[in-house]
Amino acid sequence: MSHNQYAKVTDNQPVGPEIYRLTLEAPAIAAAARPGQFVMLRVGPGPEPLLARPFSIHGVEGGQVLILYQVKGKGTKLLAQARRGEERLVWGPLGRGFELSLERPVLVAGGMGLAPLAFAAERLEERGAAFEAFYGLASREALVAWDAVSGEGAFYLDGWGWSGASEDGSVGHHGLVTEPLRARLQAGPRPGAVLACGPLPMLKAVAKLCAEFEVACQASLEAPMACGVGACLGCAIPAASGGYLRACQEGPVMEASLVDWGRV
Repeated sequence: MSHNQYAKVTDNQPVGPEIYRLTLEAPAIAAAARPGQFVMLRVGPGPEPLLARPFSIHGVEGGQVLILYQVKGKGTKLLAQARRGEERLVWGPLGRGFELSLERPVLVAGGMGLAPLAFAAERLEERGAAFEAFYGLASREALVAWDAVSGEGAFYLDGWGWSGASEDGSVGHHGLVTEPLRARLQAGPRPGAVLACGPLPMLKAVAKLCAEFEVACQASLEAPMACGVGACLGCAIPAASGGYLRACQEGPVMEASLVDWGRV
């Protein structure tokens, strides 16, 4: 069930290069949130900009919702100016999240795709469930300040068993995150599923790998959207069966086999 409310900003701090963590007081949304779901958020304090923006839920703390976002355009630049005590209109949680009741899932995050997968990792850890995780990024400079996000120190990825990969070799494996993923799938045992979120080229490569090794893949796809409730059809994702899937309704987390990756 989704909720619509004005939520108080309790924190909005930079945690990396042009990356912020926003904390909103929204108990009803926090209680209902599942990893992989998102909220629609009005980024300004007034009527402008008119359209809300979708943001993955990065986590929950008590009655608070955490959002990890990167400043990339007018909307997120305005959101970065939000101060403690201000209110923002938010509705959610929305969409379909990750299925976590699987045998030893493998998490694969690329760049800001970490936002929903860190939430998934937290929930898996709370359940005492075994999982593996890979995180790909361009370079060490792109790392979020993990101590600011988790309170667990700069090597929070290692603390949760994440294996890093960077394009310049400054963090973990030198290369793309799909390379250690391939090695893991080749080595076995077969995971219950791969859960992925990140840039589209990465998602395509992960989906292809999972098909090759006959492993189920849940992919979280980002898409522009104006409403978040299935009405505007702005978030259409080409379906393998023909037609389209809506990222806000049938997703954002979808079985990779349902997506026509050649048309995305």
